[in-house]
Amino acid sequence: MVKSLAISLIALIIMKNPNMSVIGLSVLTILSMGATSVAMGGVELNGLYTTDFVMGLMVTLTLFVAILSYLSSVKIHRKASFNLMIISISLILVMSFSVSSFFLFFFFFESVLAPLLLLIVGWGYQPERLQAGGYMVIYTVFGSLFFLWGVSELYISGLSSSMSSVVSLVKKSGMSLWWLYILGFLIKLPMYPFHLWLPKAHVEAPVAGSMLLAGVVLKLGGYGLLRFMMVMQMSLSSVFFVLLLVVNLAGGVYAGLACVRQVDLKCLVAYSSVAHMSLVLLGVLSNTVLGVVGAIIIMIGHGLCSSGLFSYVNAIYKMSHSRLLVMNKGGLLVCPSLVLMCFLLSSSNMAAPPSLNLLGEILVFGVGGWMSGVFLLILGLMSFISACFSLYLYGSCCHGKGVSHSESLNLSSVCDVFVLAAHWMPLNFMFMFMP
Repeated sequence: MVKSLAISLIALIIMKNPNMSVIGLSVLTILSMGATSVAMGGVELNGLYTTDFVMGLMVTLTLFVAILSYLSSVKIHRKASFNLMIISISLILVMSFSVSSFFLFFFFFESVLAPLLLLIVGWGYQPERLQAGGYMVIYTVFGSLFFLWGVSELYISGLSSSMSSVVSLVKKSGMSLWWLYILGFLIKLPMYPFHLWLPKAHVEAPVAGSMLLAGVVLKLGGYGLLRFMMVMQMSLSSVFFVLLLVVNLAGGVYAGLACVRQVDLKCLVAYSSVAHMSLVLLGVLSNTVLGVVGAIIIMIGHGLCSSGLFSYVNAIYKMSHSRLLVMNKGGLLVCPSLVLMCFLLSSSNMAAPPSLNLLGEILVFGVGGWMSGVFLLILGLMSFISACFSLYLYGSCCHGKGVSHSESLNLSSVCDVFVLAAHWMPLNFMFMFMP
């Protein structure tokens, strides 16, 4: 409760003085890191808030990405309104990860769409941004209604809507329509074939919107699915379960192949998110300790890596004023420091050691092999394709004969390199501090 009051107080200070945004978000990050260190066992406060290690990680990731998204958007118009949107999204996400009631989680789960839509429409790049925002709202709201239906069924049945107190009761009673109740999480994750809203939203969103969307908002689907799986019982041999896993893995392979043929940098990074989130879904649905831990690690690693890649795309967009691969070749001749960060983030994206992605994929691959040998072969193919599109991104942007950029050296500031390095450092060294 004290942490929530501190967050509200700092938010009011930031809204009064937008220039204090970075300082305020930094303080919030320190508070969330403190919560992570003390919330190892899991405590429920007043029936409204819950603290455990997963919650602490997600809150820390939210505020960390929010700071970096702010630093990536230094030169932007309507600064005060923009800061208000960033702070609103951050606070709603923090509350989403902190509440212990499924009803409150649904409320904040949907509330984040409002400031995110305003951010896309108000600071987007192209006229199609309104259509992209409409796609995002229609997809996510439609799917979330089934989640609300499932939680309401719990309440009508006389069970509590708390994430912790209904575990034993619901597992005894079961929920026959579990595959329908989790549809909202599958769309937010997103899982193939519910991913069509994501590339459109990323292409039209400003850099801060893309960083927050890929880095944190997508994790709401994985986090909510993780919490909801704790109160559901399903048969691993049921038709719906097997079909869901098969479609999920096939969609991950398809998304990886789609990345290799992309010509737009933002679309490439967006489709890579779909491919990586299929691993998260497999880990969570396995309902095993190793699978869940691997899914959480991949979510944290992907949140840092994808946010960093979108920041890199924004950095080279400021140089060439284009997101096309053919217009951004020869980066090594223009700005070697950005090329170095692109190589480091691309290597982390294909799970090169010692990134968090490697640790998470090893755990998920082990669980996939335990479930089925065919799953292990598909996961190996996905890993190979992931390496292909990561090298494709690096090779296309950093090598070759570049197009002349008249303002390249002036616009590639030290701030961009710092933001990219800030993404890469915890991505590769956070495992040293994990319990």
